[in-house]
Amino acid sequence: MHRARLDLRRRSQRLSEEPHLPESEGIDPFLDAYLEPFRDWLAQADVTELLVNRPGEVWIEQRGRMTCHKAEKVDDSLLQRLAEQVARVSNQGISRERPLLAAMLPNGARVQFVAPTATRAHWALAIRRHCLLDLPLEAYASGPLEAVNKPESSSPEEDPIGFLREAVQARRTILISGGTSTGKTTFLNALLREVPADERVIVVEDTAEVQLHGPNDLGLIAVKGELGEALINTDDLLQAALRLRPDRILLGELRGKEAVSFLRAVNTGHPGSFSTIHANSTGGALEQLALMVMQSGLGLSRSETIDYARSVIDVVVQLGREGAQRKIVAIQELSEDSSAAELVVRQILHRTAA
Repeated sequence: MHRARLDLRRRSQRLSEEPHLPESEGIDPFLDAYLEPFRDWLAQADVTELLVNRPGEVWIEQRGRMTCHKAEKVDDSLLQRLAEQVARVSNQGISRERPLLAAMLPNGARVQFVAPTATRAHWALAIRRHCLLDLPLEAYASGPLEAVNKPESSSPEEDPIGFLREAVQARRTILISGGTSTGKTTFLNALLREVPADERVIVVEDTAEVQLHGPNDLGLIAVKGELGEALINTDDLLQAALRLRPDRILLGELRGKEAVSFLRAVNTGHPGSFSTIHANSTGGALEQLALMVMQSGLGLSRSETIDYARSVIDVVVQLGREGAQRKIVAIQELSEDSSAAELVVRQILHRTAA
């Protein structure tokens, strides 16, 4: 299992780096002009993220706090011109057929554009700046290292819905399993409503079915097979999503090689993510997920792949049908026993379908 984790982590580090824009001749004057509406924010040393999801507003992360600002000059036309200029000076391209563009600005900031055909309606932009803070070691004595008294949790056997609500709040990764027409997307929407409004969720799907509830959420659209204009797939969008500063990633459905990218994304700083899979049981869901990872050609054994999938997924929810009624059939909790270095599987709920 440990070798499986290490192997996938090594592969996760082999991401292609964004092309650098040339610095020798100074910033391109057209690029500088198109960046002007963002200049005041980019001039502030403690601004780490600048995000645009729709015209007229800019989200800024400053000292770990995300705030929304009105920006009348920021519209689709400006973002398109800015993207085309970044593409030109970095020897790349962006179009309706190739709607993803990643690059690095002369000041070292990373930029990611997503053009329509890959979004639900508007251009999307993320600029990430690396800010080095001068902190003493004592600054790390509080926060995540501080002991926290957890409140009493709901009994999963007596209150499975309460358990699931708390799992979402605790940022546990949830896989929703079910057969055809068991209400997986509807259940996914219900889980998404429980995510705190101040968290940013990037939704990746091939049809816009998931409802965006948070004000800073962003929906990306992939293309099935040869349909549509965009020459991108779900795996491409998952890679782009990592550069769009997500707190969580919601993947509409796991079908193939994107399973590797999803597991890697969760395991590298995005716990609390969700996805769905076609399977008839909670155990079958993990087997299906492992099969997808194996078919991607990573060279892992079946047992290594299942162990890795189980170490990333925290909860599996099985949905089923009884006539016209959709319901939760089973909930399985996965946790690692650090003392025994092995996985503990707990069947929280199991109902026999009529």
